[in-house]
Amino acid sequence: MVENRPFVRFLASSVSSSVVDLGAFAVLCALLQDHMAESTAILAATIAARVLSSLCNYLLNYFLVFHSNASHERSASLYTAITVFKTLCSGVLVAGLAKALPVVPELFLKVPVDCALFFVNYLAQKKFVY
Repeated sequence: MVENRPFVRFLASSVSSSVVDLGAFAVLCALLQDHMAESTAILAATIAARVLSSLCNYLLNYFLVFHSNASHERSASLYTAITVFKTLCSGVLVAGLAKALPVVPELFLKVPVDCALFFVNYLAQKKFVY
């Protein structure tokens, strides 16, 4: 059955978390850009949105995707390390693209960047976290 495949469940968990991430990112960019430089606003929005969506994603992955029995201390620490690295990559890449393509809205730059990082994230979580 499809619902028993970890990758399909991971995909569903990621889509749910991405909705949280993108929504928070869009709102935060709109709120922050009048108060700071564009690159700073993008990085701040990326980090704040990722913290919120990562909490949702960790819990979904732990309980529903991988049905993990790993200690939360170990799995949460590894998950956090991977997420911090992925977040930094996302923020730097989106900020760089925004500078190179100033007419393109940040959200349209963020989506393909995060899609590319998705596959690396799945492999890292499957192998190291759960």
